[in-house]
Amino acid sequence: MRFMACIFYDVIYGLGLLLSLPVFGKRLFGGDGRFHDFFERFAVYEPVVVSKLKEKRNIWIHTVSIGELLASVPLIYEILNRFKNEQLVISCVSRTGRMIAAEKLPDDVVKIFLPFDFSFVTQQAVKKVNPILFVSMETEIWCNLFHKLKQRNVPIMIINGRISEKSFQGYARFKFFTKTILGMVDCFIMRSPADAERVIRLGTDKKKVSISKSMKFDQAYNLSRIAQQCPVYETSGKTIVFGSIHKGEEKQVVEICKKLLNKYQNLTLVIAPRALDRTNIYQLLNQSSIQYHRFSTPQGKKTRVCIVDRYGVLTEFYRIADIVFVGGSLVPAGGQNPIEPLAFKKPVIYGKFHWDFDEEWGKIQKAKAGIEVNSFAELFEKIEFLLNSPELCKHMGESGYQVILENKGATEEMMKILEKYVTC
Repeated sequence: MRFMACIFYDVIYGLGLLLSLPVFGKRLFGGDGRFHDFFERFAVYEPVVVSKLKEKRNIWIHTVSIGELLASVPLIYEILNRFKNEQLVISCVSRTGRMIAAEKLPDDVVKIFLPFDFSFVTQQAVKKVNPILFVSMETEIWCNLFHKLKQRNVPIMIINGRISEKSFQGYARFKFFTKTILGMVDCFIMRSPADAERVIRLGTDKKKVSISKSMKFDQAYNLSRIAQQCPVYETSGKTIVFGSIHKGEEKQVVEICKKLLNKYQNLTLVIAPRALDRTNIYQLLNQSSIQYHRFSTPQGKKTRVCIVDRYGVLTEFYRIADIVFVGGSLVPAGGQNPIEPLAFKKPVIYGKFHWDFDEEWGKIQKAKAGIEVNSFAELFEKIEFLLNSPELCKHMGESGYQVILENKGATEEMMKILEKYVTC
């Protein structure tokens, strides 16, 4: 029966993968002819990687993309400091996540792509990595991978776990299947009581579930302690950063920029698209006759509008900002991370679609460190309001940093639990 279930899942998963290739194919494999992506996703690793995997006992941490990877950095360094006899293996789904892992993490950390969740692929991946522990960030669940890990008696942890109400409704439609997968997990560390309740309602044994703070507060705290060597970008006057802007937000953001440029002469605007391979921001700016330049070409003429066309540098733009709007929140995308700007004591404006960060945003709002808007028209109004309210901006920034101080500490809490599995 279990064999037939695996075959059925492989077929369904394969069909889904094929259907997604027109949309996600370039993001998975890239357009630069670097086919190592493809081979790694089938658990075919380069000889140097295979050799390195055999050197020590491996702790495998999976982060789906950039946000989860960056949030896990404090934990990764803590593991490296405490467990000298173990080796870290970091897996990502996206190419951008893998690229940032290579930039941000030490060379002795093994970086791989998460294998496709076919039974025959995950069997090879688990055999080659041979982990003593598998840690998944933010409720990334994979049927065959978890099954193959359990066949080798590898403990599975989910940390910084979150299940939005929207995701819960989707999982609940297949509760029997979801319950089976979640039943393979040994430990859930959820980031809020609401997330813990949802995972229990999906059939998880509540004895396996605990609640911790969000690791993203630790990430922000670490950012705040990094001394700035020199500004990532020189600006004059006040600077407004539109961070992690989704494609559906770009047109309205460009319209807001045009109004601001016409009304305020001493203003620098920074736009950071969420997905650089799918953005229309350049066409929209050209259509609006707005001059701009790309951050990656500093030798060009500077304009009042800078487009951040590199991954991994957005937080440094938050550092120099006066006001920050965090995107993915004025389209139904769940919102991007609103905590990072607080590390630099910046006032944050956020849209109404924030189910991925309900818990964190609630704390920010309670401290009066952020302003929620329901429309792009209201976003423009609040930007103008803050431009003319420097004392309020300062107070919001200080309150926001206090939120970080009050909520940091998740890394240490998770290390105490993780140690039990590593040292046993």
